[in-house]
Amino acid sequence: MDDAHRVVRGLAGVLRTHYPNFALGLPLRPDEIPVFIYHDVTPDGLAEDLDFLRRNGYETLGLEEFLRRTRIKARHGKAVLLTFDDARPSFHACALPVLSAARARAVLFAPTYWMDGAQATSRFMTWPQLRECAQSGWVDVQSHGHRHALVFTSSHLAGFADPRSLARYHVYDWPMHRIEGRDHLGHPPCGTPVYRAAPLLSAHVRYLESEDLRRRCMEFIADRGGTDFFARKNWAAELRGFHAQAARGMPGQRQDPDELEALAASEFAQTRAAFERHLGYAPTSLAYPWMLGSHRSLELARDFGIRAAFGVALDYRLARDPRLPVRTFGRLQAEWLHALPGRGRSSILRIGARKLAGFNKTLHLAH
Repeated sequence: MDDAHRVVRGLAGVLRTHYPNFALGLPLRPDEIPVFIYHDVTPDGLAEDLDFLRRNGYETLGLEEFLRRTRIKARHGKAVLLTFDDARPSFHACALPVLSAARARAVLFAPTYWMDGAQATSRFMTWPQLRECAQSGWVDVQSHGHRHALVFTSSHLAGFADPRSLARYHVYDWPMHRIEGRDHLGHPPCGTPVYRAAPLLSAHVRYLESEDLRRRCMEFIADRGGTDFFARKNWAAELRGFHAQAARGMPGQRQDPDELEALAASEFAQTRAAFERHLGYAPTSLAYPWMLGSHRSLELARDFGIRAAFGVALDYRLARDPRLPVRTFGRLQAEWLHALPGRGRSSILRIGARKLAGFNKTLHLAH
């Protein structure tokens, strides 16, 4: 049932998405500068995109030039902004050499928690690599928040951490979970209940799960063979039944609103401190993880020196609201770059078919 709910929520997001006219096969507006998002890249794939832009006369802009031009509602010529989220190793290994060779500009958004201290892993770039990018002359390095975190927002059970889902979902697809009263990020212990969640910077409430209930679920699994339990055909139904019964005496609770706001504010304070310590400057732009944050988080972003915020395609309508505390921009996934007007333009049907084929891979366990 939760798989069906995830599909419905995913389709609802697609239906709420407002795509710019060019993505629908129409001309590009004279004052429009499309913004595209990349995550992992290959040298050949990125080189093909840059070649398409070059053949069709599109300029790749640096961040400051993009912000300057978009302040003025006038004909800009053909230009795009290329953005890369997450500071994944493929950017340093693949994208940076290709961008440099093509003399193309881009923006890299880095989630600072994941490259600091004990939590730094091979899934992300290092600070020396980020410095190299920032000093290259081709890449603007800016903030992708600190934790790139999800938080539980209700007691509605979405599923459990099991061997299959732990292998499938990225390290920050897992909401923050509590262990001995402290917040932890990344892959949770097998058997951990996972509840409905939202991005930390978008959440209006946070549900603090019962640690006792989590321990009881893990004990239930251990008593039935440990990881072998998940080989049972009906393991999910068994564990859900146990969870439903045990949860009656072990409720979670909502986090105090002031504590939640302090947690959100720490996103901006900690990422700014990390940038200043490692790169020698404070970030002035932010790509929100997942989607644009709440109005309050945009106010916090402004208070911490953020002048521009970037969301995703879902945020195109909201980004046009002049009442927002900072300038905001929607972004399209890089697959849509070839929908730009020009020679070799892809049809919306071809791009849509590719996206539909990968739709299930984009659905998250908890939101």
